[in-house]
Amino acid sequence: MSQTGGLYKVTDNELKRQIADEFSNISDLKEEADLSYFAINFLEILATYSDLDKNLIGKILQGNSSFVPDDGFIGFSNSAEVEINKKDILDKISIENFDNYLERAEKDNKSQKQDKEFLQKYFQNIKSAYEIATKENKALIFRIG
Repeated sequence: MSQTGGLYKVTDNELKRQIADEFSNISDLKEEADLSYFAINFLEILATYSDLDKNLIGKILQGNSSFVPDDGFIGFSNSAEVEINKKDILDKISIENFDNYLERAEKDNKSQKQDKEFLQKYFQNIKSAYEIATKENKALIFRIG
């Protein structure tokens, strides 16, 4: 299933403003990473082939809290939660490990070979966005749909 969406890096104060305004100004934010394609497949591959707690994996693209407007889903994590999620989830998945997950998914017909390069880049973009947000002490907002 493909999705459309984006990942946005903001200060904790901007996150509070967005929440208060029910994310009505989210389109004004600068997109840090594209969440637009195969979000569900990405999470399913991690849930199936990694040894991570299945309850944690969704936080990568859905955040720790959420708001559900009529046209999709908005998840968010404040800067402290971003740091915890990076440490507890993304730091435990190397690019090599993710490549192994993809190969296993292909063998099990849960992913297609032509999607491999895209999913690898997708993972690298998400990992990079978390690294930058952590270094800059920023919150993250995830818009899907």
